[in-house]
Amino acid sequence: MIGRLQQGQEMYKDFDYIRPFFTLIFWDCLLKWIPSTSAYFILICRVLFVIQCFATTLIFQKLLFNKIRYEISFLFVICFIQTFPIMPWHTVDGIFFGAVSLYFYKRKWLLSTLVFLGITALTKQSFFVFSFGVFLFVCKDLFINRTLNKKDVVLSGASLLLLIFAVFQYHIIENFVSFWNFVFNTSIASSFYDSSIAPYLFKSKWQSALLLGCLVAIYFVKIKKEIFEYIVLILFPVLILYPLLNNGMYVGINTLFLFLIILFFKYSPDEREVFFLLFLGWASTISWGANIPTFFVFILMIKFLEDKNRFFLGLWLISLSAFFLLRLKYPYFSESILSSRHVLTKDIPAVSGLLMSEKEYEYIIEAKNLEKEYPNIIFLPGSPLLDVINGKYINRASWEMDVEYPTWKTDLYKLNANVFAVDEKRFTLLKDSFYKSTFTVEIMKKKRIIKKTKHFIVYGE
Repeated sequence: MIGRLQQGQEMYKDFDYIRPFFTLIFWDCLLKWIPSTSAYFILICRVLFVIQCFATTLIFQKLLFNKIRYEISFLFVICFIQTFPIMPWHTVDGIFFGAVSLYFYKRKWLLSTLVFLGITALTKQSFFVFSFGVFLFVCKDLFINRTLNKKDVVLSGASLLLLIFAVFQYHIIENFVSFWNFVFNTSIASSFYDSSIAPYLFKSKWQSALLLGCLVAIYFVKIKKEIFEYIVLILFPVLILYPLLNNGMYVGINTLFLFLIILFFKYSPDEREVFFLLFLGWASTISWGANIPTFFVFILMIKFLEDKNRFFLGLWLISLSAFFLLRLKYPYFSESILSSRHVLTKDIPAVSGLLMSEKEYEYIIEAKNLEKEYPNIIFLPGSPLLDVINGKYINRASWEMDVEYPTWKTDLYKLNANVFAVDEKRFTLLKDSFYKSTFTVEIMKKKRIIKKTKHFIVYGE
């Protein structure tokens, strides 16, 4: 997306983007002087992402502990990186700006809180819920206490002016109708229950009822907090180590998240920041994928174990070791460093400096060779990495799946003269799923095969 902006394209007008605009503005500003065609573009993005994660964890500690302990910061960063792809991502931006807004709220800088709640909502639709919920608390506090901090007025005013300037600079007002149609698509709203409530319940109604019954019982039965502290203390290492035995997958995170909500309601009902973070954690998981609040579960378990400091070193060592092994064994959408040969890439636009498997390296080289042979080639069913490497954004979306590409029917006719390379393995994997690509299906029907390579089937006239 930033590559498109750097080439002068306008969001919503020139390319499909189904989310609010602030993430693109934020990262375009951070990467303004780093062309997407530069050799180390993605490596730089990942370094900036880690810095953003670190800043987020510092704010979380200020909210939860009123002080910063750098060993906890390091643990939180590891948890963050284990949970999210190491790349700029609208969900991570929403968590970051949501945490900033809560930090200002804790300081009683209510005007700045409102501005950053607005920014949080402008990263992804799921944060509308969080921003509106906290907005009501801010309005209540403003009504009760009408005195304002001078620094708050200055900061909120400057932030609001910058936001208004950015809205005009990025032509949001000019393209407002397109923005509205993309962002407030009815199909997105219709899946709200499936992405926000259903992941926390079982498919069986009686199992869901049993879960809710157990949670209610935990809340009302009189049990010493220390007993639950030891239960959480046992669950913490089990939760961290289990993915090593389960193909990198966590189990029971959502149920544990509900369990923690009940525990905080039971034993810490006055800790408002904790409940706001639980709210933020839930909002961050309202998504088509990754509906699990893994990162928030870890930090809230540590918060609940605040009185068990003597166990922290052991938990820290277990966590660090497990996360390190997990990332080596199950890298995000990649092959394990332990099971395949990897190469350090160089002299390739955007991806130099990255360690990748020989298979992935071969895939990129093959795609680059096809791009030299067919300069107007488009890779399907979604290869934004190849768009960045080639520096070409020919169609309106780099993810050609239906949910990310509402205007695909228009492009189907406009791009009739283009050549298309279909990654058949990825297409077969996605064709019957939520992430299907009807655009790819139609291309395969209308075009004839003109070439086959190891990784692609090339379609043309």
